[in-house]
Amino acid sequence: MKRHLLWLMACTAAITMTACSGQQKGTAEETKSAEKQGESPKDFPNGNITLVCPFSAGGGTDIGARNMATALTKELGVNVVVENQTGSGGWVAWTDLINGDYGDGHTVGLINQNYAVGELDPVNTREYNLDDVQLLANQAIDYNVMAIRADETRFTDVKGFIEYARENPILISAQATGITDGDATTAEWFNKTFETQISVVPVDGASDSRGMFLSGDTDVFFGSISDVLSSYKTGEMKVACIFAEERSDFMPDVPTVLEETGEGYEAFAVRGYFYPTSVNPEIAKTMTEAMVKVMTSEEYISNMESLGLQLDNTSGEDFKALLESQVETRKEIWGVK
Repeated sequence: MKRHLLWLMACTAAITMTACSGQQKGTAEETKSAEKQGESPKDFPNGNITLVCPFSAGGGTDIGARNMATALTKELGVNVVVENQTGSGGWVAWTDLINGDYGDGHTVGLINQNYAVGELDPVNTREYNLDDVQLLANQAIDYNVMAIRADETRFTDVKGFIEYARENPILISAQATGITDGDATTAEWFNKTFETQISVVPVDGASDSRGMFLSGDTDVFFGSISDVLSSYKTGEMKVACIFAEERSDFMPDVPTVLEETGEGYEAFAVRGYFYPTSVNPEIAKTMTEAMVKVMTSEEYISNMESLGLQLDNTSGEDFKALLESQVETRKEIWGVK
């Protein structure tokens, strides 16, 4: 009897030790997994950070992202690098970030208003909207302009361009051909307002558009101030007008489109950042605070202003409202309800 009782006690102890060991192992593995995924805000950041730019290298969006990466590297104490992931007007990168395994917060996406109108695209309708991302902070507002080559002889200003484009087909390039692209939307505004004949060929980014324009493959350039500022200063491009309510301090001799045509139109690029919803909100808060902080440094401000970028560090609901304002403009131009 005693021998049987001792055997039962030994078995019970062994089972208990095995169970405890399993629980400890499981807890350790779960903790290790959580740390690896960066789920604990106190551990963030614990590795290099990637800023994903959905457009090609060399454009205003890309250069602005590289300025942010440099500033964040100093602020966070880890390497922050830019990765260009182009295609489909930004949607290759956006879709990957939303659906991929990026919950640790070490991959940040760059976002603009083209994302916000994706679900309105009648040709390639996207299933995602602003509720599917965590907006961090905006970086800049970059007003759009119309540029003409310095050696252009068919037209030399906006009025001459409109007269020519009413009778002759015009080709521009943009990151998409419909509502999801700001430059394509500007072309549509011209077509509907002045009965011009502007068509759009898709490219991967502003640097590609600029190259095609300067080589003579397209007729005019619709882009942002940051895309044309250097060529404007050297005389390689003539900026015919700016699509804003007032002239820009970066090119004060350039009239608004209202001054040139009597018709007002405002178009600008928003350049901000987001996380997928899988990232811990506390990590998102940490990143947002870091971005807003670095955007107040003198070095950062100087770098951004040299590009012709109007600084804007709105975040949260204010950032969302900024994006939504351009959505309403595009819906009106394209006749989308």
